[in-house]
Amino acid sequence: MTAAILVVAAGCGQLAWREDHFPFEQGYAALEAGRWHEAAEAFTTFLQAHPGSPARGEAYYYRGLARVRLGARDEALADFQHAVRAAPPPPIDAYAHVAIGNLHYEAEEDREAVLAYARALKNPPDDLPLERVLLRLAISLQRIGKWRAADTYLAYVMEHYPKTAAAAAEARRRYRAGAFSVQTGAYASSTGASREAARLRAAGFQPRLGMTERNRKRFHTVRVGQARTYAEAVALAKRVGAAGFATWVVP
Repeated sequence: MTAAILVVAAGCGQLAWREDHFPFEQGYAALEAGRWHEAAEAFTTFLQAHPGSPARGEAYYYRGLARVRLGARDEALADFQHAVRAAPPPPIDAYAHVAIGNLHYEAEEDREAVLAYARALKNPPDDLPLERVLLRLAISLQRIGKWRAADTYLAYVMEHYPKTAAAAAEARRRYRAGAFSVQTGAYASSTGASREAARLRAAGFQPRLGMTERNRKRFHTVRVGQARTYAEAVALAKRVGAAGFATWVVP
């Protein structure tokens, strides 16, 4: 299941309103069965036949879900945007905003992602996986350099969702990071890390040695630079990569 669907799939099965028209029901049944082409076509038929229907917001949203699964990112984004403009009833409105946020997040269009997630959080439905939405919101804020705002959401995830292992661990790793760095390696031994650092110095960079923990194992890290925004870190990563090093941008 793609990340864009992962957060919003809770919307399926919770129609706030159904109009008694066969194409809508056919599309919804196809969506639940995983027949994405059939679902998209049925909702298209419904929208063309009923342009003034109060269910058009839901129809756009569900067609957007089908198009995400079909890999039609731009068309899906347009559907979700049409959905929110049609002012669908709760909880579809929140799901559509999250879906918009997800597509922007995955494309690293972080300012747009922040706006969409913030709109979804104004009235979040009970079954929204809030910790994942908050974590993505925080990551997008970090990527545009708003570290203090990101820490507010990361702290909330750590405090209120400590049992959601993946989200809580990622929130702890990012909390109070303050900047991005370019990591070139993580080693089980300090010897490997020292060798990597020596190679970086020979190439004209100034490496830093540190420690990190993954899956309850500790690793010696080698990192270069500090960048306020993700875009600056990516530019640095390109320079380090051009010198022959593997690179990962990390907070």
